[in-house]
Amino acid sequence: MVDQWTGAEPTQLYFSAFRQSANGMAFFSEEGLFLRVNPAFGRQIGYPEEALNGMPWEPVVHPDDRKQIHRMLEDAANGTFGSHPFEARLIRCDGTLVPCSVTAPVVPRPDGWPASLFVQILKSDGESRFAAPAPGRETTRETDGAGSNSLYRTLVEQSTDVVSMHDLSGRILYISPSCRVLLGYEPEELIGTIAYDLFHPEDLTKIPGITSPVETAPELPLFSYRIRTKSGSYVWLETSGRLIENERDSENGQTVISISRDISSRKQTEQQLMKTNELLQKISSIDALTGLANRRFFDERFAKEWRHAMRFTTPLSVILLDIDYFKRYNDTYGHQDGDACLQYVAEAMRRAAKRPGDMIARYGGEEFVIVLPVTDSQGALYVAERMRSEVEGLRIPHRGSAVSSFVTASLGVATMIPVRNVSPRELIIRADKALYRAKQEGRNQAIAYCDE
Repeated sequence: MVDQWTGAEPTQLYFSAFRQSANGMAFFSEEGLFLRVNPAFGRQIGYPEEALNGMPWEPVVHPDDRKQIHRMLEDAANGTFGSHPFEARLIRCDGTLVPCSVTAPVVPRPDGWPASLFVQILKSDGESRFAAPAPGRETTRETDGAGSNSLYRTLVEQSTDVVSMHDLSGRILYISPSCRVLLGYEPEELIGTIAYDLFHPEDLTKIPGITSPVETAPELPLFSYRIRTKSGSYVWLETSGRLIENERDSENGQTVISISRDISSRKQTEQQLMKTNELLQKISSIDALTGLANRRFFDERFAKEWRHAMRFTTPLSVILLDIDYFKRYNDTYGHQDGDACLQYVAEAMRRAAKRPGDMIARYGGEEFVIVLPVTDSQGALYVAERMRSEVEGLRIPHRGSAVSSFVTASLGVATMIPVRNVSPRELIIRADKALYRAKQEGRNQAIAYCDE
C-alpha cells in the first residue's frame, strides 16, 4: 500500500510518525553524527533536540558499545542491510544509563545518502506522553527529499509503535508491520476495515469525534482504549493522532495519522495499584479484631450521613451498644476469651442490621455504634431489640455478670432529623444518655432517648 503512494503523502506519514512517537528515536550516521532525532529522544536522555541534531553521537553512547555500532555502520555503508538489532546503552545528561535498540536499515539508502542506523530507546520512566511537533518544524523537515522519505520509512517499518492512516470514518488506509506483533494481524488483513470495529464496546465513546466534532487543531487528543487482537483478547493502546489534508481525495478532505503504543503493562500496574489502594483504604477503615468499621471510619461516615439526612430532611438514627459487665468478663476469663467474646457480639450485630446502608462500628473497648440512615425511632428501637436478643442468644457464659449467667448487652437509641443549627454530636449525646438509662434501669435492654 505504501509503495503505491506518490508525492508528499508518504513523506508526511513517515515524518509525522517520527515526530509524534513517544518512543525516543534517532538515526546515527556513518560520519559519527546524529542524522535525525525526534523530540522524545531528546527528552528521554535529557538533552534539547536542537542540541543533538548534527552533533556527534559517541558522547551519549556507553564506551563499551561504540565499537559494535561503528561495525554496524560499516556494514550498512557496504550494503549489508537488516542485521540483527543490537542492544546498547545511552548516557543521559545526569550520567544514568538508558537501554536502546540499534538496528541497521532494512531497505537500501538512496544514492548519495549516508549510511545510518536506527536507534530506539527501549524504556524511559520519565516519558509517558506523545510528542507534539515543534511549531514550524514539519514544513522544513518534510522538504528534505527522497533521502528523508527513506529514512522515515525505516522508522515506520521498524518502530514498535503502530503507525496507521485512517479516513475520518475510521477506515484503515495504511498500518505498519508492527501490527503483527501487537494485534496478530497482517497489515493486509486490516487495510480497508474500520478500526472502531475492533474497539472494546465500553471504549467507543473515547474516540475523538464520536461524541463531539473532531477538533479543528492538527493534533488530536491523546486517548487510551482496549482493542481486540486476532486471538480475541484485548490489549490497551494509547494513541495520538494528527489531521492532515488528503491531497489525492478532495471529497474526504482530511485523513488521520495515528501513532499507537501498547500500554497493557502500565494499565495492569495501574489496576493493581488501584486494588492495593482500595485494600489499604479498607484495612485502614476496619477494626482488626472484630472486622467492623473503626472509629475513624465511623466519624467520616456519620458526618456524611448527617449531611445527607439534613439535605433530604430524613430521619437518622444511632444505636450505642455496650456489653454488660465486660470488665468482669475479662477479669474472669482472660483477655483472649474477651477478644473472642467481642468477635461473637460483632457477628450477632451484623445479623440484626442487614441493610446495605446500615453501618456498625467499634466505638471503643466493648462499646459499639450503629448508624441507621432513613430510619425513624420505632424502626431503630426494633433493630436495637433484635441486637439485644441476638447477643443474649449467643449464650456465652458470664459468671461475673450481675444481670444474667450469659453475656448480655445494653443499648441506647436516638433519632433526629438533622438541622443546620444542631451539631451532629447531639445525636451521639442523646444515644449515650439513653444507654446510661438502660444501664441504670437494669441492663440487658434497649431504651430510646426521650426529652425529660
